[in-house]
Amino acid sequence: MDRQVPLRDVIVTIERAHPDSGLGQLAAAVIHAAQWLWPADQLLGYFVDRARHADIPWAEIGAHLGISRQAAQKRFATRVTERHAATSRL
Repeated sequence: MDRQVPLRDVIVTIERAHPDSGLGQLAAAVIHAAQWLWPADQLLGYFVDRARHADIPWAEIGAHLGISRQAAQKRFATRVTERHAATSRL
């Protein structure tokens, strides 16, 4: 697994790169966050997909994600359906 970078180190790096620009710091933070969120979202999506294929209900998936059944289904249902359709065509 990749070495984790302490959040404080990222904050300091951004602040040093953009010392006089609050919006520059925010823009840099958005870029960093996006780089972290995409793999995190893909990781969750992969295991939600596996859970759904194991017939685990959305309510249980949502509970494990700390969100409601409806929120889990809204966030991941389309992705699960698309993956299932793609693998069914193989």
